[in-house]
Amino acid sequence: MTQTEIADSESNSQAAELPTQLVDIFKALAENESIVFKSQQIDDPELNLLEKQQIVQEAFNKNRENFLIRFGSHLDDGQLNELQSLAIKEPIKPDESLEDIRLLLDDFKRKLHTRSICVKNRRYQAMEQLLQKGEYFSEHEMMQRAPELYQELVGQYLTEAEKKQRDSYDVRNTSFSGILMHTLEQRQRDELLQQIDTSLREEQETTTPMAAPLNDCDVPDACRQQWGGFADDEPVACSTSRNIGPPAGRITTAEYYNPAERELLRNEFMGLMKERFLSGQDQDFDYASVDDNAQLDDLKQIERDEEDAYFESSDNDDDHNKEEVRPVAPERRSSNDEDEDELDVYMRHLNKHPSLQH
Repeated sequence: MTQTEIADSESNSQAAELPTQLVDIFKALAENESIVFKSQQIDDPELNLLEKQQIVQEAFNKNRENFLIRFGSHLDDGQLNELQSLAIKEPIKPDESLEDIRLLLDDFKRKLHTRSICVKNRRYQAMEQLLQKGEYFSEHEMMQRAPELYQELVGQYLTEAEKKQRDSYDVRNTSFSGILMHTLEQRQRDELLQQIDTSLREEQETTTPMAAPLNDCDVPDACRQQWGGFADDEPVACSTSRNIGPPAGRITTAEYYNPAERELLRNEFMGLMKERFLSGQDQDFDYASVDDNAQLDDLKQIERDEEDAYFESSDNDDDHNKEEVRPVAPERRSSNDEDEDELDVYMRHLNKHPSLQH
């Protein structure tokens, strides 16, 4: 048996012993297009997924510390935890340091946490700018991004006059092609909203019990003359005529809900659209232009976050070394209300909304 065959057999035996979670991590790294797995010439064929996964696994089997240095920045928090619980343990190889491996894992986790806070703050700042400009969070744009949600909370409660005002635009300052495009988009949108509205009404009719209609010859019991009644008694205030006329007109939802209730539903829709943006659910939005934009950083907030991270890490160190004296945090740590992140205040207020209490 050649040395290559021996190495392959050892690699296969090691792969068979690896937990499934680690194999999934290797597959995820192999599918990451931003990783350079091997220096190649222009004419060299592209590596397939299996070859990339083999490179990742060989790096792990050879030296776990070098594996983290090379691929650790491409792992998320869950994958780092999996490595810490399954792979970073005895026995260690002569060229490995278990303490250095743990320090690398802690460093990557700390960077992920800092990155998460940074992205959250940048998205919040971007949302504030978009709200000031008004176009992205206008009713028309939000209706395009979430037509089902819009129709459920806003659209079905609009009067015909309000719908006409919503769909109006400046024809005089619009080109002929723009008018055609607007007409086509409006027609497609109206058809979609009509389908959504029909499905919503069908759901309401199936969930709401309907009162049985009166028979044509039915007369209310209160209107019947009772035995022992006198002719000069006051008549009962109801009609004894047969119900042969057409039923009363159905009250539309726009007329049924008062302005305050409709405004509450509109605010709920706006809050949910803000939450969608902050959580990265707007598929057509370029989040990379926001998440990687350092100009959106609040330098004062970054300083506070770094101080919070420092004190948090100090507390974690004290948990591992209980013999050491716990450092006393400055007084500013006791005034959480004053230094609380503006975005945290907003998200806590939004989560208390009745629409999110499911």
